[in-house]
Amino acid sequence: MTSADPAYQVLLQVRPLYQASERAVSDALRGTDLTVPLRAVLELVLHRGAATVPQVALEFGVTRQSIQALVDAGAALGLLRFEDNPRHRRSRLVTATEHGEQTFAEVHRRELANLDRVAADLDADDLARCARVLAVLTDRLRQIPATEEHP
Repeated sequence: MTSADPAYQVLLQVRPLYQASERAVSDALRGTDLTVPLRAVLELVLHRGAATVPQVALEFGVTRQSIQALVDAGAALGLLRFEDNPRHRRSRLVTATEHGEQTFAEVHRRELANLDRVAADLDADDLARCARVLAVLTDRLRQIPATEEHP
């Protein structure tokens, strides 16, 4: 057994966790204009502060163009807005509007209520340890250089 074996077992759980959490997030979005990807952008700028479209794209590991389309849609819905960037004349900052903040707060309240039920019998220290391990694995996997573009 190598050190990769237990790590691989963790990664085997990530896809079903991601799929189940995406479904749960989608359920919490009912009655809003948010999509799962737009919700992620809104959460990022609310938790980390204003960011440029390229910064958001880098964080999510997707193209700038895909984030630009999401941000434009969010702005059209009144959830996001653009602000001048004192560090860069052309790359404006994306921030949440008051409507975006309120919408996210309501969605997040629903998500947390669901998580309370799901995690009620799980040990808080175990969850914290799990979060730390997943953060380290994510960071280290992101550092592996891409060998080629895939279609």
